[in-house]
Amino acid sequence: KIEAGKLTVENTDFELERVLSTLAGFLNEKAASKGLELIYDIAPDVPHNLISDPLRIGQILLNYGSNAVKFTERGEVCISVHVKERTATDVLLYCAVRDTGIGLTLEQQQRLFLSFQQADMSTTRKYGGTGLGLAISKGLVDMMGGEVGVESIQGVGSTFWFTVRAGIGAQTRSLIPNPDLRGCRALVVDDNEHVRTVMHDMLQAMTFHVVTAPSGILAVEEVKLADLSGQPFNIVFLDWQMPEMDGIETARLIKALGLAKPPHVIMITAFGRDELATLANDNTGIEKILTKPVTPSELFDTAISALRGERQQYGAAEPSSLLVEKLGTISGARILLVEDNEINREVAVELLAEVGLFIDSAENGLIALQKVRSNNYDLVLMDMQMPVMDGVTATIEIRKHPDLATIPIIAMTANVMQQDRAACIAAGMNDHIAKPIDPVQLWATLLKWIAPHHSALATLQGQPQRPDPVPEFPESITGIDIPLGLRRVRGKKQFFLSMLRKFIAGHRDTTMLLRQALDNDDWNSAERLAHTIKGVSGNIGAVFLQESAQALELALRERNDKLESLILQFDKTLNELVVELETKLPAKPDAIPVSVDNEKLGVIYSRQ
Repeated sequence: KIEAGKLTVENTDFELERVLSTLAGFLNEKAASKGLELIYDIAPDVPHNLISDPLRIGQILLNYGSNAVKFTERGEVCISVHVKERTATDVLLYCAVRDTGIGLTLEQQQRLFLSFQQADMSTTRKYGGTGLGLAISKGLVDMMGGEVGVESIQGVGSTFWFTVRAGIGAQTRSLIPNPDLRGCRALVVDDNEHVRTVMHDMLQAMTFHVVTAPSGILAVEEVKLADLSGQPFNIVFLDWQMPEMDGIETARLIKALGLAKPPHVIMITAFGRDELATLANDNTGIEKILTKPVTPSELFDTAISALRGERQQYGAAEPSSLLVEKLGTISGARILLVEDNEINREVAVELLAEVGLFIDSAENGLIALQKVRSNNYDLVLMDMQMPVMDGVTATIEIRKHPDLATIPIIAMTANVMQQDRAACIAAGMNDHIAKPIDPVQLWATLLKWIAPHHSALATLQGQPQRPDPVPEFPESITGIDIPLGLRRVRGKKQFFLSMLRKFIAGHRDTTMLLRQALDNDDWNSAERLAHTIKGVSGNIGAVFLQESAQALELALRERNDKLESLILQFDKTLNELVVELETKLPAKPDAIPVSVDNEKLGVIYSRQ
């Protein structure tokens, strides 16, 4: 029909996730029988409702997906969709199926989309088929005004992709939770790093605060730490099949903790749903079961169903009374804060000073190395990405000195992937705090590593609160989640406004500096610029800019072909935010003289 010009392409309203659900029905059993992880990675900016031909899009994905499962013996198959271009009325979708299968040589790749062509005859003998499916897929994509392609490394895996232009349909639902549920804390537990990343990004796009763990053992520790900090997890998403400790046993241990406010536990499985349902009894605390691959809508519906009836108030995060009492035992401790960005540094100083700690600072790893050699500190908070000397290198150098072998060094970074944590531990760091900084989590981590100096005092409760002399405060700022930003600074409005003004002054030219770095072929500096603004955006609650910077940082690291479009999107998001801030922020008030007892506040804020 394609060759005879007899095939027609429809333009109809449809939901992409229905296409994906149908696709999962075809692929799940085959993937599960081979022990393959099947993953859906749908970018948050992909419209829920589209106008195109869902049948043809589904056929292409099914052909790509079936081939991926067929030629993959171990590992995973990931089906991803993101927006490559966008106008007011339509989007250019980039759809890809990536596998960890046999891969292809360059010569083989060049023949694949021709009729009745396969990589070689041995492929037909071993796996069957004619290779006609790829030629048909190419014909369908051509009719829809798109392109097809393949990227592959023999023995490593392949990525088959296609693009298709689709209209934007009427939005019938929102993937944003009820505002009272924004900021709910979710823990994602899965031994597959890619699954953790995808789940993290889906939940974060729904305004959840997300933490990930690669194993059941670490998940139980995360639940304990969160409860101690006074910010327990509202919901835990648990993979069933994990090595060492599976999801069932992990759920039992979480329930056995006997927490006053235990999290809702959702089990996720790629297969064996009926068997899992019989195991998920009252002793496990498992409330619901999700089947992989998980779509954003399914994740959203399950989370909201579990959390229905819960409410979380906006404003400053309040520590538990137990944490308040314990903080008094470390007041007066000396902290070295190693951070190159001024806004991130000031936020950390404010939070540390609030609990009576003495803070010294360094702007890079080299200065930190000099300071720890000549001063006695109870703990070092170390950023990872810095100019001159990064945090990992600085930690390795510090650990070379016998006298400094036991000083606690805590990574404080926007890099939250498991390989980043592993790099920290391998360098000699003791723990990891994710940026943007959660005040209560920061304090709980300090308690874990700083030895008590004296008996408990109600440090936070005993400190008088300084009045907030802010004459006015904007009700809303497009691009800024104000309640989230205020939580980062414990509800201090004047300090928050100061951070926003410094953001404008210090980061409005980031795109220009980034392009200059790329013109000089300085990829490391360009990546560090994206990394820095990702962390700063998180601290001020600029969620969309944070996500854009995160995507840009990853593209710079991988040097992929989406870089230019990501730079343009980042620049647009940044410029819109700067204009909004300049419009909405109140005029800077005249300096208000405040009598500050630096010794009482515990600040030794030197900036070499």
